[in-house]
Amino acid sequence: MNRRRFAALLGLAGGLSGCVGHLPSAGSSEKPVSLRVRNYFENRRTVSVSIHGLDSDAEYESEFSLWPGWVGTRRNVLQAGRYEVRVEVDNGMWRVAEWHMWGCETNTIRVDVGMDGIGVTAECQGSSTG
Repeated sequence: MNRRRFAALLGLAGGLSGCVGHLPSAGSSEKPVSLRVRNYFENRRTVSVSIHGLDSDAEYESEFSLWPGWVGTRRNVLQAGRYEVRVEVDNGMWRVAEWHMWGCETNTIRVDVGMDGIGVTAECQGSSTG
């Protein structure tokens, strides 16, 4: 590639860089609910998570293959709402729990699996002012 063409491309990229920060983030306000899964077992585990809306037709499913201490995350996967969360571990453990968004701007469904069982909790990031 010649120098002029390369310099022109750099100029175009540099000109766009100021605008990139102002683009709307993909799905952040539309889908404020994320999913986080942590493995507390002493060996690798596969964790399947199915989420179904209690007040809507929303659904999300994901599978995580995690070494001890590892965390798997999926960001901005669901709308705000109430959900039934089903968790299955490849060792036969399972749990079904109800989960609520409450008044958070963004929230994370936290799933922890280990010898003590399966925990399903929430991590609220900011409060909505209404």
